[in-house]
This record gives sequence, C-alpha cells and structure tokens, in this order.
Amino acid sequence: MNEISKRLRENFIFKIIPMLNPDGVIIGNYRCSLVGADLNRRWKNPNKVCHPTIYYAKQLFIKSQKEKPISLFCDFHGHSRHKDCFMYGCSNHKNNKKIISKLFPLVLSKKCKYFRFENCKFGQHPKMERTARISLWRELKINEVYTLECSFCGTQNGNLFSIEMLKQIGIDFCNSIAEYFEIFEEYFKIGKLMITL
Repeated sequence: MNEISKRLRENFIFKIIPMLNPDGVIIGNYRCSLVGADLNRRWKNPNKVCHPTIYYAKQLFIKSQKEKPISLFCDFHGHSRHKDCFMYGCSNHKNNKKIISKLFPLVLSKKCKYFRFENCKFGQHPKMERTARISLWRELKINEVYTLECSFCGTQNGNLFSIEMLKQIGIDFCNSIAEYFEIFEEYFKIGKLMITL
C-alpha cells in the first residue's frame, strides 16, 4: 500500500457501488433497465419496485449523510458524443460556491492526461433535475457532487479507452482526492467519500 492510498484510507470511508443497472447491461442496454427506465433519471423519487438499485443506493446515501457528512460524491458514466474525460458539476452562485465546485475538476485535470477541464460544465439544467448529481446536491446539500464522463468515442487523438487507461483514470482520480483535500483541508470537514461507478 503506497503512502497516498494509506492516507486516503485513514481519512475517508469509500462507498463504491460497481453498477446500478446490472439487469439492463446484461441484455445490452447501457442506460435503461429491464423495465425500460433510464435509471439516472429516477433519483429524485425512485420507486422501490421499479428502480430498486437507485432506491436503495439513495437510502444508503441519506443514512450516511446523517451519520457523517459526505465530502464528495462522483457518479461515473460513459458518454456517447464528446471525446476524452470531463465532469459535470453543480454550482451555486452564492458565496463563491460556483468557484469551489470547479476546484476538484481543476486538480484532476492536472493529474490525468485524459481529462479535459475545458469540456466540464457546471450548473443545473432543468432536464437533469432527476439525475443522481442534481438530486443528491439539492436534497443532501453535498457541495462536491460530480458526474465523471469517459467517452465511448475515446480520446481526441483517436484512441479508444482501454482497460489500462480506465484504471489509470481511477488512480489519477484517487490521487486528485488526496491532493485536493490536502490543499483545501481548512475549508472541508473530513467526512465520508461516496463514489458510485
């Protein structure tokens, strides 16, 4: 175990959910479940019967937030159009929170050669109100809520993402967490770190 991973484990609790749409993926869908629901549009009011993975994941986050504040939430997705990796984040125009929401993606852009900060977007478009990112940001008041997108189309230089490249993005992501909370330690309470993949 290297020093960074040791420091992360000492300061954070990672909750990792590897997949929230196993029944859809097994039949070739990457967005919709077996009941035909786009699960990333069900976070505002998930149904226990029709969207059980979303319902129970959200209950986990609600319970965890009550026990100890969630420091950062990131939902990992594939993107069908844009190249490389980038993030969507939430922003609040009050008290410099719009700037704060851009800091973690900026740190990640310095660590990860596949990440493009210039492709990131920060805001709450009305059609995205029922996504994990916006629902958890609004309901649980987590400031650091992101969606990390990796393109199905690969990188700008034409390479598709290999397993090794995706692993490296994960390593860079964790190294960025360590650096981010070290730099801005005085501004953040060390709490739980939630990551869904």
